[in-house]
Amino acid sequence: MKRATRSNLILLGIVAVLGIAAALKVQRELGQFEPPLGTLDPDTVRQVTVACLQCPSARRFERTDGHWRMLEPYALPADDNQVDRLVAIAASPVRSRRPLASLDAAKIGLDPPLMTLAIDALQLRIGRTDALNGDRYIAVGDTIAMVPDRFSPFLLAAPAGELDRHLVPRGSTLASLRVDGVERPELAVAWMQAEASRVAASAGQKSAGTFATAELRLRDGSDIRYAIVLDADTAIARRDQPALDFALAPGQVQLLLGDAGVGSR
Repeated sequence: MKRATRSNLILLGIVAVLGIAAALKVQRELGQFEPPLGTLDPDTVRQVTVACLQCPSARRFERTDGHWRMLEPYALPADDNQVDRLVAIAASPVRSRRPLASLDAAKIGLDPPLMTLAIDALQLRIGRTDALNGDRYIAVGDTIAMVPDRFSPFLLAAPAGELDRHLVPRGSTLASLRVDGVERPELAVAWMQAEASRVAASAGQKSAGTFATAELRLRDGSDIRYAIVLDADTAIARRDQPALDFALAPGQVQLLLGDAGVGSR
């Protein structure tokens, strides 16, 4: 056996042993946890509400026809995967539990709670993390659960980032499309399929870098207007109402605008 082959086999063996050891450690840790925060069936959840002390508004979601829709602060289809992550918090394993009355609720961030998460009837009041394990204090009824904090970023997510990223809202159909005031029915399929890499709230800036505009009329009679702008070499479809920026991938602009694309100007 060649030395290089023998060395590779030894390295593979070490990696396999480390992987097994890590898996066994995770299993041991899980075996030490108590039952999760809630026992709800994620497939039957219909409503989710998230709020925090520092957030300007609550985020409310409702599941309809198998998909999530944000009701507040935007009334638009939501990203199913991101709302499902919120629902999954209910399945978080609990390290320990104790009576709420045994601790000073104000000192651990539960009076008032720093964050709240309502998943149907399950109400979670979320406080600070403890200094020892980094576990979150979560109040469920009159009990405090100590939960490893792997979920806080989901609770504090920007609302716009939880929206569905399709430029034509999910479930809608285009009735007409105008680019720079000209009817462009041949581009309708591209717009129906277009999905941004991310969505963010517009910063309120004027669209000074606009190189094209698009007016979409949906079958339900509603209108959507986009300004296609360049922002630091990134193409953005800037929706006017609500004010949202849909970041476009390279080459996507040409598909959406055809001969009106940036490459033709």
